[in-house]
Amino acid sequence: MKDLRKIISLTRWVVICFLFFQITESNAQVLEMSVQELTNESTAVLYGKCTNKKCEWNENRSIIYTYVTVAPEEYIKGNLGSEAVIAVPGGRVGDIIYEVSEMPVFTEGEDVVAFIWTSPSGKNLVTGGFQGKMKIIKDKLTGKRIIEDIGIMDEAEVQHLAPGQIRKAIRMKLEDFIGKLKGYMKH
Repeated sequence: MKDLRKIISLTRWVVICFLFFQITESNAQVLEMSVQELTNESTAVLYGKCTNKKCEWNENRSIIYTYVTVAPEEYIKGNLGSEAVIAVPGGRVGDIIYEVSEMPVFTEGEDVVAFIWTSPSGKNLVTGGFQGKMKIIKDKLTGKRIIEDIGIMDEAEVQHLAPGQIRKAIRMKLEDFIGKLKGYMKH
């Protein structure tokens, strides 16, 4: 009889824990980084065209990576060669989709600015998750290449923003943005 009561009691706790954990939500969070911090923390910073994407399992089939190839137009910091291959956690292999929140999405043919750090294992990863990839678009009125939603420009701006307003949409000409990044490296 005592064993039956222990089993019932244990079962209640298992059910309660199951219900509790089932209704809670898990959110991954990426540390807000300024463009200056992205630049400083990166092994390489470049802009160029995304020329290829392929998804593959890692060696022990525990995670899928999307390998993005970017043909650099220019390196602002560092150098990864004539093609930079960036590993982004997540992707699709066959019918299996492995999603990783806060990771950037690259599209073949798009022009991007990419902030990249090389891990100790040798993989080139995007610095700061989604913050480390910025799309370059052509302004319809001027024909100039611009960056949209470039986030925080420098650490001084953070002090003047209220919580929840850390990232903000900004439009800036590509050459002005590149000049700003080069200025950060002089400090």
